[in-house]
Formats: sequence, structure tokens, C-alpha cells
Amino acid sequence: MVFVLASGIAVGLSYVAVLVGQGARPDLSATTVASIALPALVSGFVMTVYIAWDLRHARAAEDEVSELNAQLVRKEIQIDRLSTVDDLTGLNTRYYFDENLDLEFKRAERFGRPLSLLLIELDDTEQFGHPASKLSKNYLLSEIGAILRSSLRAHDIGCRYRGETLAVLLPETDAAGARTVAAKTRSMLGAHEFFGRRFGAAIGLSVSQGIAIAPVPGVDSTEQLLRAAEEALVAARTAGFDQVRVYECAAGVEPASEDERLAG
Repeated sequence: MVFVLASGIAVGLSYVAVLVGQGARPDLSATTVASIALPALVSGFVMTVYIAWDLRHARAAEDEVSELNAQLVRKEIQIDRLSTVDDLTGLNTRYYFDENLDLEFKRAERFGRPLSLLLIELDDTEQFGHPASKLSKNYLLSEIGAILRSSLRAHDIGCRYRGETLAVLLPETDAAGARTVAAKTRSMLGAHEFFGRRFGAAIGLSVSQGIAIAPVPGVDSTEQLLRAAEEALVAARTAGFDQVRVYECAAGVEPASEDERLAG
């Protein structure tokens, strides 16, 4: 189709050229027609080849750009996944946490060793006019992240679980050990001085914490471990400020003992 169109245009231009050259309407003899048509057909063929090559080159360039864009997207995804540190808290990313949760759960099952999961969430103090409500949540999370990083063991894995919730994976740790970590975290948060630009005095901060242990009957997968810790955290938040709850499949959620409540 392109060849026919290009040839037609070339024939027309050749006829006009002959007309101009002879100064009169040319005699359409075989020789005249050949002198018009042959160059036109050749030029049309050349034009068609050039157009086809140009279109093919353009498509190749578009395909190359599309492939480069796709590679860039894949690289960005890989970089995001390979990133192991959350910018705000300095703890590990959720992706890194999930990968290690799967590994640690399988190790706990294989060797029959306990694995604890601790979820930590800022208490909502705004409705009570607590001074902490005047501070930036990002600032508070960054400070809590620093506290956790300074207190965790080398093989513990802390991460920003989601939003204002942090998680700590505690290998080789039973319920008693997890309670100890939770109590230590609460104590350090209570003693830490949080300062705000608009608030001159130092204040303490409280968090709710939920603990789940595996492998135990009823908690035989990472999904069930996460769900159990979530339920324990909800129970702690429902009970009020500064609470710790441990999920136990047989008796539901066990309440915190008196010595686990932070004084003041």
C-alpha cells in the first residue's frame, strides 16, 4: 500500500517535471510513459524502503525504551527489597523482617526451640491531653527505634511493622523471656526524655505490647503467629495504657501481672 501510494506520487511529480521541461503537455507515447514511470517506480520503491526502514527503526527504538523502563522498574523493586533499614526508626524493614520470620520459625520447629514475637504500639494519648500528643509521631517513632536498637540482642530482629507499630522477633525466647523484654522496653520508654519544640519539659511515653509464642498447639505457622500477636496487642490496647498481654491458645490472652505495670 505504501509502495503504491509512493509510486503514484512519484509518477505525478515526474509528469509535472516533464510538463515543465517540455513547456507543453507531453505526448503519452511508450517512450514518454517509460521516461516518466520508470524513475517514478524506482523513486517510489526507494521511498517505500526508506519509510519501512524508518518505521522499523522507530518501533525498535520504542521497544528498547519500553524494555529499559521495565528494567528500571525491576531494579527499583529489587533495591527496595534489598533495603534492610527503615529510614525513620533505624530498625529493619518489614520485608527483611518477614524473610527472617519465616527462617526463624522453621528453625524453631526443627529444633524445638521457642520463638517469641513482640508487637509494640504507641498509646493514643491525644484524647486525654497528654503532653506526648504535642510531639510529632515521626519524632517519637525515631526515638523509640533508637531505644530498641540499643536494647536488643545481636540475634533479635526489630522492624517497623506498620505505621506506628513496631515488631521485635525474639529467637530462643520463651514467654517469660519475652515478658522481660517487654518490661525492659516499658521501663526504658518511661525513663526516656522526649522533648518537643513547643513543649519545654521532658515527658515519658507509654506503649501497648502484645506477645505471641511459637511453636505451640494452635500456632503452627508464621501467619498464625502474627495473628496471635495482633490479638494480644488489641487486648493490651483495650485494657488501657501501658499494658502487656501474652496470647495463649488454651486460655486466650493472659493479663499482665501487677509488676508489669509501669509505676506512675
